[in-house]
Amino acid sequence: MLQPMILKPINKQEIQRKAGAFFNSKGWKDSLVFLSFVGLASCFWALQYVRQPFDFEVPLKVSYTHIPAGIALLENPPQEITLHLQDKGIAYLNYLINRRKKRSLSITVDLNAISHFKNSYIIDQTTLRNLIDSKLSATTQLKMYSPDMIEISYSLLAQKEAPVVINGTISPAAGYLFDSILIEPAWVAVYGNKATLDTIHEIRTQPVNYKNINKNWTVSTSLQTPEGVHLPVDNVKLSALVEEYTEKTFQLPVVCHNMPFNRNVRFFPSMVELVVRVGLSKYTQLTQSNFEIAVNYNDLYEKNTANCSLTLTRKPLGVESYRIVPNVIEFLIEQKSE
Repeated sequence: MLQPMILKPINKQEIQRKAGAFFNSKGWKDSLVFLSFVGLASCFWALQYVRQPFDFEVPLKVSYTHIPAGIALLENPPQEITLHLQDKGIAYLNYLINRRKKRSLSITVDLNAISHFKNSYIIDQTTLRNLIDSKLSATTQLKMYSPDMIEISYSLLAQKEAPVVINGTISPAAGYLFDSILIEPAWVAVYGNKATLDTIHEIRTQPVNYKNINKNWTVSTSLQTPEGVHLPVDNVKLSALVEEYTEKTFQLPVVCHNMPFNRNVRFFPSMVELVVRVGLSKYTQLTQSNFEIAVNYNDLYEKNTANCSLTLTRKPLGVESYRIVPNVIEFLIEQKSE
């Protein structure tokens, strides 16, 4: 049968007495002196180490910018260069610390000078050396780097212009209207192989949904890039002038075009009502002479019925919302008496 464990109370005074005796002993003092000499020697060694020059390697990240439109790189250029450097230990420690903090050395190569009349572009040793030297400390010696030059192979792409089309809904608030929605740029260059370009007829924006707009409006939106092509622009600007509107009513005659000299057409009714939505700032500028409602005699002659639909055949720019009352009327073709 197991005997129960008996816990003895901790004697703090006894612990303190034993600890005091240990720290006052000659062995502890000797150990402390020894450790002090070891620490001091380590400090001298470390100081001597960081002051001595030695060789080390550092990776250098490479990025590329200003690739001309209409140029396609045939293969990925080098993304990293290995630098063989010589400097004091403290400089090497600094490079290591920056790398751990994701502040690695990097350079940017500008490809704006690529020629459309060649198929390769070389960043020579001198250019590359100048870019690298600008990133190194003044005390650091660059002994070697690999690769020591960069050759970029590329090809020219076919090009065409395509209109930008809004993909989505943009609408004013109740009681307001747009003159028009402007797209800047309205057309963009599209680069790719000819077979792909032949299938592209427009460039659409990313889906947009803007409603209840009641003041002048501007927004930037990105474009959808079709697969296999390149666009030199990523975004377009959409804008609209927004204002309150009212309605203006005109009485217009129905006109017939291309009527033979020996024929006459009567319309029932001969006058119709045109109701136009117009911004308050342009209300006084609109007159009856700005509009025309007309039909073509040839269309009437070929009809099997005596009814025809009416359309607005002339209107000012910016007038998009209107209605014709009635929009279907009757007609009668008569022959003129000699």
